[in-house]
Amino acid sequence: MLPKHELQDLQNLDFASRGEAFVESRFITPLLACLGYETHKDYEVLRHGDDGSRFKLTYPPVERGSQRVKEYSPDYIPTIRKQMFWVIEAKSPKDVQYPFAGNVMVQGLQYCIHPEIQAKYLLISNGEHSSLYDAHGAVFMGNDVYQPILEFAAKELIDKWDQIYGLLSVETLRVRIEQGLKQMYDKLALSSLDKEYPHRLVTYIGSSAVGHSHEIEKKVRQLFLQQLERDEDAWHSDMDASDPESLFLMMDRPLRPGPRNEATYFVDKSLAGGTPAHEIADQLLENFDHQCVFNKLQRFIAVCRLYQRITDTAIKERCLVFVDLHKNAELPLLSQVECAWLRVCRKILVTDVYPPLGERLRQELENAAELIRFVHRPTALQSTYQVELNYNRSLFAELRVLSTKQLKDRLAEVLQIETAIERTFQEAYAKLPASESQGVTGLEHYGVGGRLFQFMAILREIGLEPASGDILPSSKNSSPEP
Repeated sequence: MLPKHELQDLQNLDFASRGEAFVESRFITPLLACLGYETHKDYEVLRHGDDGSRFKLTYPPVERGSQRVKEYSPDYIPTIRKQMFWVIEAKSPKDVQYPFAGNVMVQGLQYCIHPEIQAKYLLISNGEHSSLYDAHGAVFMGNDVYQPILEFAAKELIDKWDQIYGLLSVETLRVRIEQGLKQMYDKLALSSLDKEYPHRLVTYIGSSAVGHSHEIEKKVRQLFLQQLERDEDAWHSDMDASDPESLFLMMDRPLRPGPRNEATYFVDKSLAGGTPAHEIADQLLENFDHQCVFNKLQRFIAVCRLYQRITDTAIKERCLVFVDLHKNAELPLLSQVECAWLRVCRKILVTDVYPPLGERLRQELENAAELIRFVHRPTALQSTYQVELNYNRSLFAELRVLSTKQLKDRLAEVLQIETAIERTFQEAYAKLPASESQGVTGLEHYGVGGRLFQFMAILREIGLEPASGDILPSSKNSSPEP
């Protein structure tokens, strides 16, 4: 997408009497951001003076004035996953005039062919004007090294953005390089009289394909896990900054995967803040049947957490009575209606919304950034999940004021709808990719048969329910320490 506002700001810059530092900070740095660099650590830019920006020099020599330079230190090296494809040399518009003379290019071209850099392109810019040269095309394809492959003035950025972006952005830079490799392959292939040579050449060039694919796959997994870790850290920071009252209100949220959730934070912070265990128990057990299903699950976990954290026998006994009562009991009518609507809503989404939405997402992803396409690929489930939660919130507010007869009528109505769409749903569900399914924890399984199997799953996950299926220590006996 054209970053028109940012490019307009660059077009409006006044470079008169400006120095090289102005060109770097006010023009090149924001231009690189528009091209997608420094939006992620994999797209970092090495600047002169940065760690890792200097390169040892043995040959060819570079001279600055009358002094031979011992190390390379290009002004900018944009990188894509640590790979260097182009070098930028910034100049002062008052000192270096356009068109750029050959001697202005020499130092930058030597940077490009340095064995530790091996950059294909050199961009020289004094802000007002910029010229892009194909250093390797000149070396290997016989192109004129002094002839720019692209020139643009700052005032032409918007008009020429498609060309600039196509050549230098993190997403499209490889396209022209691929074309150059094809030209080199053609040149090599036709240099032989052996008709088998072109095939052998392709095999040789691609001999590392499997290994590279595995490395890329590992990198994608690593990036995905890093994002999960960042999201997890951000969530924990939010929880750490919240007081017990705020956490109690957050317990209307669906359960998160993993051992920590709003419920455990609520109990831990309440105890740490000096709230008596019996008051915490009162708060968790009060009006339990009239809470939404997500709040029920959170409270159930909180009760188990309280049981684990305290030594007061009487309070532990209350926790056990509660757990024994609810872990496999039939849900109240209110919860049954709520869960049935959750299931029907999810099933309708799977059958009617996911297919066209998934197709639309696939089309949009064709032009999306690589990080989006391969690492943070959006799904129909992600797109609709918050809508489901918002709908359930408003639905539950409506349901909780209905009479018993009205709830029975609503349950009969929604179960009839569910029966009518079940076959179509099962067929559509079988075709879902793994990314579109939450497995057995999905909303389409909530409250089946009038019960929440998640209660038993919670007990097993936190170690309070033996794998054999035996229940917790009987509430009629003294409870052992956890």
